[in-house]
Amino acid sequence: MPEKFDAARKARLDSPERRRLLDPDRILPLLPLKPDHVIADIGCGTGFFSLPLAQRLPRGKVYAVDVQEDMLETVREKLAQTPLDNVETVLSRDSDIPLPPASLDGAFLSLVLHENEGRRRFLGAVGDLLKRGAWMAVLEWEKREMEAGPPQAERIARDEVTALAAEIGLQLDQEVEVNDRHYMLVFKG
Repeated sequence: MPEKFDAARKARLDSPERRRLLDPDRILPLLPLKPDHVIADIGCGTGFFSLPLAQRLPRGKVYAVDVQEDMLETVREKLAQTPLDNVETVLSRDSDIPLPPASLDGAFLSLVLHENEGRRRFLGAVGDLLKRGAWMAVLEWEKREMEAGPPQAERIARDEVTALAAEIGLQLDQEVEVNDRHYMLVFKG
């Protein structure tokens, strides 16, 4: 079982600095969203992207998926303070994501792929959840040494993400320079 995140870690996940670097209002419009899409925010953490996604899907649904129950509890606490009723929290176990096969129009993976040792198996599990023609967006750290973020050895290069996505039948559709620390790749099936 993953260890619990402390209050300081949760605060960093919702910090003004993170919002400056990864502003959902700048990133989410780059996704091929439609108002009735069913999307999974895989590795949702505190719901940093889940709630803004739900606002963009008035007739759709967001599954906020995480391996940390305490993160999902934070998402539920935030939801209780909003009128949003289209978000469902889902506890997963690594590559075991308990959603129906071919049920998603899209999957959003923000800063989670580099944390997974079984990356191919993990992406395969995500791919199994996608409908034919669905999309997957991977937001990750640039693979170079910098003060912030995980060590360079833990990061995943763009070409590695692209190769793994191709193995599960997804092709690169869009490459985005998010900022000097992060990139986003959008794939379609």
